[in-house]
Amino acid sequence: MNFPTPIPLQTLGYAAAGAAGLTIVAYILKIRRRRFEVPFSTLWQRVLEQRDANALWKQLKRLLSLLLMFLLFALIFVAALDPTEGGRPREARTVVVLVDASASMKATDGDPDGGNVPRIEVAKQRARDLIDSMGGADVAMIMRVDGQTTPLSRFDSDAPMLRRTIDHIQASDTPADLYRALGAAADALRDRQNPLIVLISDGAYTEQQLEAATFDPAAATVDPTAPAEGAPAAAPAPAADDEVAARRKAYEHKNLAAVDLSGIDVRYIPVGSRSDNVGIIAFNVRRYVANKAAYEVFIEIQNFGTEPAQRQLTLYSGDSALDVKPITLAPGEHIRQIYRDLSGGADHRLRASLRPVEGVGGSDPFPLDDEAFALLPERKRQKVLLVTEDNLFLEGAMLVYDNIEVFKVTPAEYTARPDALLEGMNVVVFDDFTPAEVPPPPVNAMYFRPEGDGSPIPVVRTVARPHITEVAEDHPVMRWVSLADVNFADAQAFKLRPELGESRLATAVRDVVIAAKRLEGRKIVCFGFSLGGTDLTMRVAFPLMLVNVLDWFAGDDADLVTTYVTGARLRVPLDGVTGVAEAVVEGPDGRLTRAPVVDGVATFYGAEIGFHDIRAYAPGEGPLGRRDDAAAAGATADADADQAEPIASREIAANLASPEESNIAPASTLTLGGPTGRTLAAPQTFTKSIQRRFWIYLLLGLLALLSVEWITYHRRVTV
Repeated sequence: MNFPTPIPLQTLGYAAAGAAGLTIVAYILKIRRRRFEVPFSTLWQRVLEQRDANALWKQLKRLLSLLLMFLLFALIFVAALDPTEGGRPREARTVVVLVDASASMKATDGDPDGGNVPRIEVAKQRARDLIDSMGGADVAMIMRVDGQTTPLSRFDSDAPMLRRTIDHIQASDTPADLYRALGAAADALRDRQNPLIVLISDGAYTEQQLEAATFDPAAATVDPTAPAEGAPAAAPAPAADDEVAARRKAYEHKNLAAVDLSGIDVRYIPVGSRSDNVGIIAFNVRRYVANKAAYEVFIEIQNFGTEPAQRQLTLYSGDSALDVKPITLAPGEHIRQIYRDLSGGADHRLRASLRPVEGVGGSDPFPLDDEAFALLPERKRQKVLLVTEDNLFLEGAMLVYDNIEVFKVTPAEYTARPDALLEGMNVVVFDDFTPAEVPPPPVNAMYFRPEGDGSPIPVVRTVARPHITEVAEDHPVMRWVSLADVNFADAQAFKLRPELGESRLATAVRDVVIAAKRLEGRKIVCFGFSLGGTDLTMRVAFPLMLVNVLDWFAGDDADLVTTYVTGARLRVPLDGVTGVAEAVVEGPDGRLTRAPVVDGVATFYGAEIGFHDIRAYAPGEGPLGRRDDAAAAGATADADADQAEPIASREIAANLASPEESNIAPASTLTLGGPTGRTLAAPQTFTKSIQRRFWIYLLLGLLALLSVEWITYHRRVTV
């Protein structure tokens, strides 16, 4: 008899010992003496006479009651071990069923008779049929395969449970990662009896994924010292006398990029029937740097079918159509559409849509890639207060930016009434002037050569004739800016405090001469040099850098990163976020999830196409701030409408943008391991075997004993 329980026997032993102790305690508490009503004192003599005669019988009754309780708990533990009759035969298989749930499995060509049945439904039915065909000794594990590989069950032979697990699988909006799926399945099957992997899929995988597997264990280890084929043999290397060094050498030469499937039988069940599809594989939008009022849109479309296709391409701004045009694509053709000098539109959300048309080649079975989404960076007009003693270079550079309104005052005027001048301003620029107090939020500030205690970032010393050696190119302020050949008379060196949101933008060897700060809902940029002591004002980099700063202040610095792709770990920067450990992500379906925030960057897995809203709240605030993880899972955006305002927010658009998934042509066969690999065949018939389980009989016996115990207790037979 076997006990195929997933719980270690030692753990069950500890649990049994604890239950036995609790049984004894419960038994002692259960014991009670019988009540005797004594109307006459002479009856005490009869009671005392019977006590000695029945003492042994009463002890035996109590022991029988205790043994009965022990027997009840023994039946419970034996049933938990799931005893079965007969061992596993040698032909019994250990199976991992990989159910492809990637985006291409949403194609509605699963029914060969022409019905609109998604491929995922056909794959689930094939998986259920596979489970039903297994023998009684075979065990299977179900894994869901998309951008991530998710085990949905343990190895089990319980067919109804495995079928229920398969029923809950749904296709996602992400490409499939076959490499990760095969690696997870191989790890689960390692050292198990007759391992088998069954892949149920449409075969929409890249050549790189199909080649990243090997069935030869020797091929997974490459010896770089081995001579090439046809080359003269080299002298034999001395044998490694240290076993540890030999293992290290073997590990260093191992090809870690290949999934080792040696000793594992891999089979393939194809699904799908149609290959005609036209999809959007790229969609993006950006504003012009010189004219923030206009923007351009890029769309790339490809016909993956073998017949000509016709569609109607519509570009939307919100719900308003900006452009509608018919397109015709030859087999395999892809076209690029660029919409230049667009303006207007009621919404910053853009959407491209491919609509079917009447006639041959007017529709396809895969609607997921017929829509794509993008975000137009919002155009925010800013009021700028310029505090300077007549600087024509600075005032002229401000004219380049057409989305600002400049107000000029002298340092003396600003000192006299700072609060009145700052009212209604978005940005203040201090040119060779450092006020005693930093402007309060939400006013952003730009300093040229700040000095003294009034500097928002502490100044440690003055550097003579600095030479810029490093620029933070990943920061929006320094985008497309080169300062390597710029001359400076001198510059202030800053001491950064990262805990206050201060970061480096440019350094001269080890001295930070340009720094940025994000704190309390506002942004500050400090230039350590004076505009009167540099030739930067004569270069193109100067107005460009000012435009970058103003864009960063307005939140318009993301005009080239408006769309992301699903199936990847998305990293989204959040402005003004310090001291926040996580953010809230509202998906296209309204569900809320948590995203960790590190160094002002929120990270989450993009699983759906559409618009995602990322919001960062103060600790303990927000829709998920006062919930536990169990309650937060699956919450929607309408659950807590009265929460606090977010510290920072960011909206992004995610698209499929995967030519591999849009190419829905099903593969009738798959070859793993490249040209020298193995072509996967259909699964073989399982060997029929019967295993009898006894847990149901043990539970019936448990019910019978409970009935006996209840009757004997209440009839005072065992008391």
